[in-house]
Amino acid sequence: MRKKLWIWILLGSLGLVAGCGGGGGSSSGPTPPPPNGKANVLAIAVDGGPTANQTGGAIYTNGVFASATVCVPGSSSNCVTVGHLLVDTGSYGLRVLETAIPSLKLPAVNAASSSAAYNCVSFVDGSFLWGPVEAADVTLAGETASNVPIQVISSSTLNIPTSCSNNDLHEDENTQSSLGANGILGVGLEPSDCGLLCDPSQGGTPPAVYYTCSNLSCTPAFINEANQVTNPVVMFANDHNGVIVELPKVSGSAATVTGSLIFGIGTESNNQLSSSATVFTVVCDSFTTIFESETLAITDPKSCSGPGSFIDSGSNGLYFPDVNNSIPTCSSSTPIGDLSSFYCPPSLLNLSATNESYDQSTSKKTNFSVSNALSLFTSSSTDAAFSTLGGLNPMNSGFDWGLPFFYGVNVYSAIDTQNVSGNVPGPWWAY
Repeated sequence: MRKKLWIWILLGSLGLVAGCGGGGGSSSGPTPPPPNGKANVLAIAVDGGPTANQTGGAIYTNGVFASATVCVPGSSSNCVTVGHLLVDTGSYGLRVLETAIPSLKLPAVNAASSSAAYNCVSFVDGSFLWGPVEAADVTLAGETASNVPIQVISSSTLNIPTSCSNNDLHEDENTQSSLGANGILGVGLEPSDCGLLCDPSQGGTPPAVYYTCSNLSCTPAFINEANQVTNPVVMFANDHNGVIVELPKVSGSAATVTGSLIFGIGTESNNQLSSSATVFTVVCDSFTTIFESETLAITDPKSCSGPGSFIDSGSNGLYFPDVNNSIPTCSSSTPIGDLSSFYCPPSLLNLSATNESYDQSTSKKTNFSVSNALSLFTSSSTDAAFSTLGGLNPMNSGFDWGLPFFYGVNVYSAIDTQNVSGNVPGPWWAY
């Protein structure tokens, strides 16, 4: 599940105008041509998000965005191109704001009971997304996933079950301003967002992920795997076994950064696994990080318990535990808001950790740096990309290698059950 943590720099509070590129939410028309004419290459950008250039808007720090064309299944004209979808290697499936595709009437996807399915996805920061599961043809660069189940994020907050909202304690991220994007493009390690856990073959009680609704009441329901919100990549005719995120190196900060999301691993001349890349097998979509002599890993594969570590482009910082209680965190009360989730060391910290496959077959030392977050945001207030942004994770939450990890490093995500020529089947990461 994507770890959704970020900080918005409110332009009004700083009295500044964003210098980031950006553009609006959606438009009708064909998909923008792929970079360099490659069908499997989707342009991505760290550009501050959809409100960066709006009066009173905000810069989405370390958010990487892409566009997708969403069509009524079988139609080549009844389509909307949606920009500023957050590219997330820590979640699975396309989720689009209802307000970003207002003209589309997509067909409902049913739960196992043959009633229309609704989906609730919750994030570790206490926020959630709620909305119906609907079918669409989704085109990314020159690749199309046909009749793929997506989540349409409801613009209404009525009738959301309390098991989704945690008795209304969680925040519904159902607007562009609250989500900081027009949706989420989940291209992580799994084909679908719940798998067998939500499939009727499991029996028992369905988890609070999918629902069916009658009148004003919605209750959890089972749903066949094929009808769950699905990673669109796995439904491509070609290049469906994984993705590569390529972003250039960032020294300190930058106003904008552009790169590529490449589909497929070892399927084309432009997506071969580098000979210098190390493959890390996972369990529960986690591997092991050893930091300051502390091993952050899954301890029980059956229950997926333990502080597993992961690589996640949807997280805007490097989040890890302060093992030695030596790194100060920022204040909850600063001129730009609550920064208590971030580290504020007095000077730049140069650190290292060792990542290790779950089966201990491979390992790799990784160097990284962490700066004072308040100083970063105030000295570079119009920048969107920060390579040294770090934040606090509790000891039981592992190491979250967020977007700063991706700058200057090609990161490969191989999808579960998919074959990769010359390598073990997914899921695995490599860099």
